[in-house]
Amino acid sequence: MKHHLVVISLLDGKGPTGVEAHFNQLIAEAHAAGIHCALVSAYPSQRLWAKLARQILPAIRFVSKEYAEIFSLRINSRIIFDKLAALLARKNGAVTLYAQDPLSARVALKFNSLHRCRVVTVIHYNTSPSDELLNKGEAQVGSPLWRFIAAAEMESLPHVDRIIFVSRFMQKEIARRLPATSAVPQSVIPNFVRHIAANDSVLPCRKDMIAIGTLEPRKNQAFLLHVLARATARGYFYTLTVVGNGPDHAMLVALANKLGLQHQVTFAGFQKNAALLIPQHRLLVHAALIENMPIALIEALAAGRPILAAAVGGIPEIFSDGVEGYYWPLDDVDAAATVLIKSLSEVGTYRRLAQGALARYQQAFHFGELGERWLAAILDQHQPVTEAAQ
Repeated sequence: MKHHLVVISLLDGKGPTGVEAHFNQLIAEAHAAGIHCALVSAYPSQRLWAKLARQILPAIRFVSKEYAEIFSLRINSRIIFDKLAALLARKNGAVTLYAQDPLSARVALKFNSLHRCRVVTVIHYNTSPSDELLNKGEAQVGSPLWRFIAAAEMESLPHVDRIIFVSRFMQKEIARRLPATSAVPQSVIPNFVRHIAANDSVLPCRKDMIAIGTLEPRKNQAFLLHVLARATARGYFYTLTVVGNGPDHAMLVALANKLGLQHQVTFAGFQKNAALLIPQHRLLVHAALIENMPIALIEALAAGRPILAAAVGGIPEIFSDGVEGYYWPLDDVDAAATVLIKSLSEVGTYRRLAQGALARYQQAFHFGELGERWLAAILDQHQPVTEAAQ
């Protein structure tokens, strides 16, 4: 029987997010395996009603940013519903809907009985989607937008056919917050990326550090600038490339100027294929306050580049302290500067960490085996009912 896989997301797959990197790679793996796969998102949409609805968003935003966001999410959910309805009407055979967020999962569940669709969702977010709104300053606990997002999670996760976690950290978080999900079949499978060539004889490392991620408070890039300034004060002149856009951009540029780092820091903005810049640098540095399973760190391993990051969230599941990089303290700039200097100034140490990084990628994150595991879990091909957290 022919099987169809439909990826559902509020995102269009053209952006820089780790979510889009994940499902774009998965779609490529599905096609390579001969599985018919399609992406359904809210964009683009040529529907007249959607265009008209979006035209009144500025007026709603003038009154309330939260209600404007809720209205926008409702529009996007309806667009996804209509696109799915049209797509499923043309499909023959088994269909699996793979939702990338709770709102998409809630829409997918509406087709669960009508079209006998299997609904699988993946947990990309950190702790909870409502908490992410708090961290960004876009909502407050109990506010309308906070309740709307929290409701989507509570209404969808306990009812899907499988939940896939990219870290055991988030499996434990969801089990703690939503005990009803314990009855749902689960898998824990890390994200995967393709190997990134890092032949230094062809592409030498002319730069020292690279940081990849949205410029926002949770990513904490200001910490990187302070560590770089402290290393410079000790006589170690390193460079840092900051890749990404976001609300903290102006603040970070101002801080770099204040610390006298104008000639050491490059703000590269959005880069479509940011992972390809990693081999041009000696280290990937990360300062996020909380993370699930950041793809940028796995991309560093794939390029054979050591990592400096805090041991928060699912990061300890990616690499080990002193083996493929180091865990550095986010509350001690001096100690972090010492870790940075050790990593870059001790040739033997750096070489050992770089070798360990590539070995870790081959052992735990290689796309070949993991791609097959992901497709098997999503399509329910000989998967165990539950994989308990360890």
